[in-house]
Amino acid sequence: MLLPAVLGAALSLGATANAQEVLKAGGTPSGIPFTFLDVQTNEITGAMVDLVNALGEDMGYEVTIQESQFNALIPSLTAGHIDIIS
Repeated sequence: MLLPAVLGAALSLGATANAQEVLKAGGTPSGIPFTFLDVQTNEITGAMVDLVNALGEDMGYEVTIQESQFNALIPSLTAGHIDIIS
């Protein structure tokens, strides 16, 4: 259910993402197995991170994952702090 939403959001970035080289994705540290904090690297990782990285690579962008609490993801997206939710 999340996969179509993420793909749709990524594809709808078209005009805005083309103006930048870095795609900023927001992810939560507690959404195992989709997104979680890898304690060895101290980075957000998981299936959705892998997906957004693959989409970014396919679209020609570097992807950065910004840690965010779940309830702050949509406000961050609408405020323009992140480009996509992972």
